[in-house]
Amino acid sequence: MCAMEFQLPDIHDISVDIDGKRFNGSWYIILNKMIVNYNGYTASIPELATDPNEIAGRMLRDLVMKHYTPLELIPTEIPFAIRVAASQYINSSDEDIAAADFVASFGKSVPSSEVHQQLSWLCVNALSMIVPAWKDMCDSNAAEDTFNNLRRWLQDPTHRVDWETATTPAIGLRNGERVGDCDSCRLEPTADAVANAAKYLRSAEPVHATNCLLSASYAYAEGCHSQDAPDRFEKWLVFYVLQHSLDRKPNDKVP
Repeated sequence: MCAMEFQLPDIHDISVDIDGKRFNGSWYIILNKMIVNYNGYTASIPELATDPNEIAGRMLRDLVMKHYTPLELIPTEIPFAIRVAASQYINSSDEDIAAADFVASFGKSVPSSEVHQQLSWLCVNALSMIVPAWKDMCDSNAAEDTFNNLRRWLQDPTHRVDWETATTPAIGLRNGERVGDCDSCRLEPTADAVANAAKYLRSAEPVHATNCLLSASYAYAEGCHSQDAPDRFEKWLVFYVLQHSLDRKPNDKVP
């Protein structure tokens, strides 16, 4: 008797129109139950639907209505171009493009410019939520040490930073060996976020700011955040960090 071959479920793309706006990039699968995904949020029903497309569409609408952040909720004190990009950054299912557009909305980034300083604070403040978890997973506190050095340097450029070390992703060690268990999925993006923040501070190249935010988001999604933090990194960054960064100040209040 042959063993039954396992087959991956088909992925069905779906979209929905709400208030004249089309929400693309969502999907559903049927695997014992129907699962609908919208921008990382999911909903499911226990039994198969007779008309899966119709049911999935209704479930998607409910997910969007529950989790979509309209422009009106972004603080009006923030410059309009950044507000628009911030709303897209929170809501888009294409993380890479949304993060790059969010960084670009600050304006042209050249060394020592106001935009460079604001994005530098955005990157460093973005680290404040994820780096405290580092010391709980390995032997050192390398990520938080570099974070503290970068923040001090932004406040006082005479503060000495070992830039070669800061711009190289730290390796998480436990008992002298590189961490290779499930903690690596938290340590590696944290290390990448810290290194990219340092690279941006030194170069003003927007790609490093974008990569910093993407890596920080990955670490956050893997659990590197406080218990009372918002459900997604992008929401935390926009509502708790953005204004401090535009004012070129540290974000000391972590929910």
